[in-house]
Amino acid sequence: MAPSTEAPILVRKYGGSSLTGIDRIAAVARDLREQRRRGYQVVVVVSAMGETTEELNGLALQANPNPPRREMDMLLSVGERITMSLLAMALDAEGCPAISYTGSQCGIITDGSHTDARIIEVRGDRVRESLSRGQTVIVAGFQGVSREREITTLGRGGSDTTAVALAAALGAEACEILKDVPGVMSADPSRVSEAWRHEQLSWEELRRIASSGCGVVHIRAVEYAAKHGVPLRVGSSFEAGPGTRIGAEAGTQEGGILERQSRYRPLVLTVQENAARLRVADPDPAAINRLLPRLLEKLDTTGIITEWLDSGQGMRWEVLGKGTVLTPVADAARAAGAPQVHWDAHLTCLSLAGGRPDSWLEVQRQVAAILEEAGVQNAGLRADGSTLRILVPETPPPALERLLHDRLLQR
Repeated sequence: MAPSTEAPILVRKYGGSSLTGIDRIAAVARDLREQRRRGYQVVVVVSAMGETTEELNGLALQANPNPPRREMDMLLSVGERITMSLLAMALDAEGCPAISYTGSQCGIITDGSHTDARIIEVRGDRVRESLSRGQTVIVAGFQGVSREREITTLGRGGSDTTAVALAAALGAEACEILKDVPGVMSADPSRVSEAWRHEQLSWEELRRIASSGCGVVHIRAVEYAAKHGVPLRVGSSFEAGPGTRIGAEAGTQEGGILERQSRYRPLVLTVQENAARLRVADPDPAAINRLLPRLLEKLDTTGIITEWLDSGQGMRWEVLGKGTVLTPVADAARAAGAPQVHWDAHLTCLSLAGGRPDSWLEVQRQVAAILEEAGVQNAGLRADGSTLRILVPETPPPALERLLHDRLLQR
């Protein structure tokens, strides 16, 4: 029996790791059938299956080392379309009427920035009509259409933003971001066995986590949810559980976020291996104007962890990201004759996100003691907003992650 048009709307987003093959798509279809049985009108936003986006990106680079951004959007938008069609077929096999729509078909209007567009309007008329007919609606995430009728993509993590924007436009009761983890974790449980799940976070706390480069929810999705008052739940698509609730209020669990006023307590620890740091400086304003276009031409922003910029009479730009992404940028800076190009490769970046201490100097003292105990030498520290970056040459000893988590992220 189809839910009535008076029934609450549930928007669910499934990430690529939850949709790695037909077996997983069939499992998601069964899960959605159960949500319909509970009386929800269901809208599903899907990412591309598994590593599809990376595979398509690799093909593009084989065809052209510097592919046109418009054509990249045309290519990469295919991944989510494959998933949405297969899920609609799987739902039909479960006896659930379903229909799939691309971002443009369901009225997701963006600006014209290819490969990194922003949503400016969600019309959603076709989604509402389909729900009124008792259908489950599957929407291709990560994409929309500009007012010039060009297909656009929303950048890394764009499917999260698609889901939140649809939930806001449809007045959904809830928006759930389902992944391969049971919620927002204090650390990667595959690396730190003592990692624990946050029961509740505020939009601001999740924004701080997202801005650190932790990929649990994209920062644009968090900002959109806060602006439009969309309650979120981050949970697992592989097992039932409460997940992490995100809304206006901060967590209040014992030993939780509200009690972290008297000492430095970050919210999550994330680790990015195979990182590199590039620093480019030039005191000549005219030289800078010649240099910047070459750097921007080579810069893939999806591979950036964080960056710092100091400009005025001259410029100093420092960026931390994937080594494979920054190597061509460093080469371009050298080829352009930048007088100062500093390059550090083969780094591991450990990020402690979400904590704002009274003084970073006091935090440095705490972290220095942990580094010494773990036997780590030559580590660098950078404070970045509410995130502390620890840069370690090569691969740090496993004890470092455990010690940082034990000393700084205990409940």
